[in-house]
Amino acid sequence: MAKRSIGRKVFVLAGAGITFLGAIVYLVFYPLHILSIEDISNGKTVLERPAKPGDNLWIAFINSVENLPVADHFVIDENYKILFTETIFRAPYAGYDRSDQAELIAPGTTKISGYDRRMEAYTFYAGDLSKHMLFLNGHWLPLYEVAQGGDLIRVTVKKSSKLAILRKRMFSHE
Repeated sequence: MAKRSIGRKVFVLAGAGITFLGAIVYLVFYPLHILSIEDISNGKTVLERPAKPGDNLWIAFINSVENLPVADHFVIDENYKILFTETIFRAPYAGYDRSDQAELIAPGTTKISGYDRRMEAYTFYAGDLSKHMLFLNGHWLPLYEVAQGGDLIRVTVKKSSKLAILRKRMFSHE
């Protein structure tokens, strides 16, 4: 009887240990999707944070020809791709196609929706005069604390794991 009781305890402890180990492996190696905004001209990170479908990114800037504001809207889709959805602009010659879908939303302000262009990455040059502004889910991101005018900025969604993120934080010099 005592052997049977010890056998059950060993079996229960082994099962608990395997379950615990499985949970640790799952949490450490389960893939995470990270929204990454990098200044690739100087190798610095503007932002890295977990991405989720539905995250909204607005990039607003001053059109270099007309000196009028433009705002481009991007969404993280269900496959963790960057989806360019719409643009809003005041510049009458901003160079955007799909004028048949243009909608006047305020005096002199046009919105074109329905682009739905999926992309792995989006790059742009941070303007000297245009001073791009980034807004993620309604919160302003300090691009020019990291970048300077003329720097190339890349927006991507990267696949990573908690272990890789922890390792980067421990050994990063940023």
